[in-house]
Amino acid sequence: MVGGTGPSEGGGPSGEHTVSELARSVGRERSQVSRMLHALQRGGLVEQNAESRAYRLSWSLLILAAGAGDTPLLHAARPVLQTLVSRKGEVALLSVQQGNRSLTVLREESHQSLRAGGWVGRSSPMHCTASGRALLFDSDDALVEELTANDLTAPMSALAAPATLSELLERLRAERARGYAVASEEAEAGLTSVGVPVRDRNDSIIAVVNVSGPTSRLVHRVEDIAKPLKSASAAIRRNIGLPAPQRRHGRWPAWGGRAN
Repeated sequence: MVGGTGPSEGGGPSGEHTVSELARSVGRERSQVSRMLHALQRGGLVEQNAESRAYRLSWSLLILAAGAGDTPLLHAARPVLQTLVSRKGEVALLSVQQGNRSLTVLREESHQSLRAGGWVGRSSPMHCTASGRALLFDSDDALVEELTANDLTAPMSALAAPATLSELLERLRAERARGYAVASEEAEAGLTSVGVPVRDRNDSIIAVVNVSGPTSRLVHRVEDIAKPLKSASAAIRRNIGLPAPQRRHGRWPAWGGRAN
C-alpha cells in the first residue's frame, strides 16, 4: 500500500504520503487505511513524520527489501564511502536515525585484517556512538534527554561513554562546534569512530557518514579523518541533487563546507 515510498532523502514531502492520499490511491476508506498504517507502524514497517503526519516506509523494511540499494540516499552515498575507504583504509558507514537509535544502512569494507564491526541493519545507542551523537547535533536538550534517557541508565562495558545527561550535553556542545562527533572506547572497547552529519535541502540532518576502526589506528588520526568526512558529507548532498551548503555569516558551516 505504501509501495514506492521510503525515508525522504531530499526533505519535504518526497517519499511520504498522507492517509488521505493513500486511501485515494488504493480506493479504500480512509479509516480502513488508517488502521492498516497503525498496524504497519507497530510492526516497524512504516514511520510517521511527527510534523506532517504523513507516512513512509521504514529503513528497517528497506534494508530487508532487495531494492534497498536503489534508494536515492544509498545510491548517492555508496561511491563516496568507497572513496573514503580507499583514502583512509578504514571501514566507512552511513547511518540514519530510527526512533531513539542509530541504524547502519550502508557499509563499505576496508582491506585491513583488523577492522570495525557494525553490519548493515544493526542499531546502536545514540549517546555513545559517533553516528548517534552526530544525528543529535540539531536536537535541543529536552529532545536529547528524551532520545537517550533509557540508554544513559543502562550499564556500559566501555567506561568512556557519557554516564549522565549533563556529560552527554557537554560532549555534544563541543562536537557541534567542531562539526564532527568522536566516540572512542564508548560503545565498544577498542573501537573509535568519527561521524559527520549529512543534510537535506532544508538543512535537516538525514544521515551520518562515519569512519570506524581500532582505537590503536584511529585515536591519533581523528582530525585527519574528520576533514575528508566533511567533504564526503558535501559529496553525498551533491550526489542526491541538493544545492551545496551556503555560507553562514561569512563562513562555511561546520557540518559540511566545500569538498577538497
